[in-house]
Amino acid sequence: MKRIFGKIKPTAKLPALYCIVFALSLLFWEIILRVEIAGGISASHLPFLLFIPAQALFLTAINGLFDKIPGRILFIFTLVLLAVFYGMQLVYYRIFGSLISVSIVRMGGEAIANFGWTTKDVFLHSIGLMFSMLIPPIAVTVLILTGKIKAIRYPILPHLFVLLLSICLWFLASLALKAGGTDKQSAYDLYHSTTSDTDTAALKIGGLTTLVAETGAYLTGQERVADPALREADRAAMQGASAMQNASAYNDMMPVPDDADKQILAAFDFDKMAKETADPNLQELYTDLANRVPSYTNEYTGLLNGYNLILICAEAFWTYGIDEDVTPTLYEMSQNGIVLDNYYNSFRNTTVNGEYALLTGLWPDLSRLAKGGVDVGSLPQSSAKYMPMGLGTLFEKEGAASYAFHNYYGKYYRRSQSWKNLGFKHLSFMDEGMHFSTIWPSSDYEMMQQSVDKYINEDRFLAYYMTFSGHGPYNTDNCIVAKNLGEVKRRLGEKADRYSDESLGYLASTLELEYGMKYLNEQLEQKGIADHTLIVLTGDHYPYYLNKQGRNELAGRPLSYPEQFHSTCIMYTTGLKDKIVSDTYCCNVDIVPTLLNLYGIPYDSRLFMGHDIFSPGNHTAILYDKSFIDQNVVYTARDGKISDKTGEENDKEALRAYGSLMNERIDHDFLLSGTMLNQNFFYHAWKDAGLLSEEEAERERKRESEVAEELLKINEADAPDPEENTPLPDFLKGVF
Repeated sequence: MKRIFGKIKPTAKLPALYCIVFALSLLFWEIILRVEIAGGISASHLPFLLFIPAQALFLTAINGLFDKIPGRILFIFTLVLLAVFYGMQLVYYRIFGSLISVSIVRMGGEAIANFGWTTKDVFLHSIGLMFSMLIPPIAVTVLILTGKIKAIRYPILPHLFVLLLSICLWFLASLALKAGGTDKQSAYDLYHSTTSDTDTAALKIGGLTTLVAETGAYLTGQERVADPALREADRAAMQGASAMQNASAYNDMMPVPDDADKQILAAFDFDKMAKETADPNLQELYTDLANRVPSYTNEYTGLLNGYNLILICAEAFWTYGIDEDVTPTLYEMSQNGIVLDNYYNSFRNTTVNGEYALLTGLWPDLSRLAKGGVDVGSLPQSSAKYMPMGLGTLFEKEGAASYAFHNYYGKYYRRSQSWKNLGFKHLSFMDEGMHFSTIWPSSDYEMMQQSVDKYINEDRFLAYYMTFSGHGPYNTDNCIVAKNLGEVKRRLGEKADRYSDESLGYLASTLELEYGMKYLNEQLEQKGIADHTLIVLTGDHYPYYLNKQGRNELAGRPLSYPEQFHSTCIMYTTGLKDKIVSDTYCCNVDIVPTLLNLYGIPYDSRLFMGHDIFSPGNHTAILYDKSFIDQNVVYTARDGKISDKTGEENDKEALRAYGSLMNERIDHDFLLSGTMLNQNFFYHAWKDAGLLSEEEAERERKRESEVAEELLKINEADAPDPEENTPLPDFLKGVF
């Protein structure tokens, strides 16, 4: 170190000291970020290196303003601040399964406040990680105290030069990204696109670069811009118009729309609506939707016409949590009715995202422009928008009474408002129609016991559940795990020795859902309506609290990144003579259009980003980071790798072209979903199509205004006090 720093003087050479220290420190933190999230560094992650010189120079420009003690304090403080930023990101990732985006900062704080006590083990296991993040500031502190390096003030002119140079280098770095290509999900696209997700962007262009890009877009109100060329991506992707698939074969499969299909499509003449509207944003939306490929009636249309529907979004429900010995009811349900062999849960975390996709058939806004504040998430934000395609609304029109239940507080994620706006007439939450023996987490079984009688005597019903018992952590600090752990071990017998405590804990949390499903099925059987009721059960996200070892144990093999999302969507009824097995690749957003088709409820499929799984075409399971799996390929966004599944030995160029086509289609779907919500699309579309009278439109405007005002009044003081209602550990009290 003496050889490096011993001769540095307070001259123009001095900025080199700061620049070298900051560059090495940033490199150190970025490497740890990739190792922690992706398990290592791939070639697609290297573009982050382009921005380190600019970042190091910028940090150099704000240091060296003072000499002696103030200069030393500023130098060390800057490094500590950066260490805290990277440390917080990685600890948050370990807790919630994603990095902190600018748009979710407030919601992240609320999540910690509500679920803070669950983080104890994560914090304890992250002590080594947090200490490693402090190595650069600690090393610099030691070197300063021992006189090996000095933080000395240098003249103002070099400051200005360094600042200007950092801006120039940042600009050059952003241009240099083009060298790696400009396809969707490339480093160039992730830097410039407003639809980029934080996790993938951070891996490829860097955590600090992503923060700057997100903050810049957020503060400047950067517009979402749809490339007109992408309007053809949906049609091309569904037709498989590439070397990977014969488009004519697809066209031969396409049914001819019957009169009912034509009547549905006629309700929205999007081409005409685009020409007549004066709003350029709506014009773009109408034009985009006019180019989407519609699906029509098929052999499964109306198969379950008149059936009751029980839709369950189960906390952290995962296919590998179903065990024939531990959860026999769930196992039986998963093997009968309509079996989806290639269902993937799109989300790794954040319940509100999976729930929104499941209930609406649209993608939640995961972009860097997603709205912030206390109501982060598309589901709560939809409360103040017109949502005529909500399941509750559609089933109420079919004569079904609609109910919705959650064994936590209705204020959290603003479900009291959003569910009502999706058409659910009768809502019950913790302390609002239901009471539980435990607060956090509360029992799914107790929820079933208190809810089934509310709707089972209806002539026809829709019941929606958001469960809670499956929430981590999966240790005995969790009251549900503590309650069921012994029974899980008893049911497993000698097999229990194969699993770690955490894996057993996850099975124990799933056992509470098992109890609930057993009770539900028994009540339907006793009422004599089991053969006329469909139970649909899937997860909001995979169990991110369960560590990699636990996931691999339950799966019985090491899981690749995409395989972690492979899950189960139970569609169970005893009313079918034979079970139906589908190998169609699908995910959360495909459930609503599939259900509407099965129930014979007319709908314009262009209004959903998902697709009826029984319709022809190239179906795709899409993940939150825009990775995808279909019958042709597996594409992983985090490293940009695409692997061929066809066995046709397609060349690399064909694979790249196909991946690019699919990336464009998926990116466009995410863009459309976010824009539809933010522009209150359904209100304008219904009004422009003549489906809303002026009186109805005025009532809706008044409702939206009232809900918006109501949400503004909701603040942290209105939310349940975690110290009062949850067993918050001592080490977190006073922090949240």
